[in-house]
Amino acid sequence: MHQTTSNPSPTSITSQYASWFDERIDQFIAEHKGRFDSVATFTKRNGYFITISFDHSHRSQRFEGSASIDSPKAKSELDTFTDIYNYVCRQLIGRNYHRPSFDPLKPLAIGCLDMNGSRYWKSMGELENPHIHSIWIFTDQAREGFQKLIADKERFQAFKERFSIREMDIQALDHDHRNLTGEGRATSYMAKFIGHNNSELLVGDDFRVLPIHHNTN
Repeated sequence: MHQTTSNPSPTSITSQYASWFDERIDQFIAEHKGRFDSVATFTKRNGYFITISFDHSHRSQRFEGSASIDSPKAKSELDTFTDIYNYVCRQLIGRNYHRPSFDPLKPLAIGCLDMNGSRYWKSMGELENPHIHSIWIFTDQAREGFQKLIADKERFQAFKERFSIREMDIQALDHDHRNLTGEGRATSYMAKFIGHNNSELLVGDDFRVLPIHHNTN
């Protein structure tokens, strides 16, 4: 007699990822906020919900033009998200941003892949318009530099063109709305594609948490 087990629903999986993202955000804030600062005030001051949409035709042309025997595979949207993160760190911290001594200045960035219609899916359909929803929590030291970057129209436009970004919607995280089950609405919305993708795994890479900390042991 075979024992049957029920697979978790996409909603349940999304909820679990959202809860984990919430924990990671709270951990980052606890490590960086001042003694008399609260999680809410730090988030309002330094947090952003950023949606990144790409010019996919331009991305394809760039990858076709740069493809070589050494790097024949086009980058995924999340690979580009990592490149965006590294570029922002370089702009805010300097060319040596990758050194461990600068880790305390680096922002936390959680990026999740999304597709058109994923909020309403009952099953995976054709994957259209891959884009990224992300939450960025900056340190107090780096926040001002990010605000200057996005306020400088020419500099910000060059930044978007560099990564074939069609649109970059930047919203302040100035609230802490929660679902009935306790997860943040922002993290739940960000993770909604992961739940659908988990059952069929049509995309092998659907989220990133940056910076990536390498185990030195």
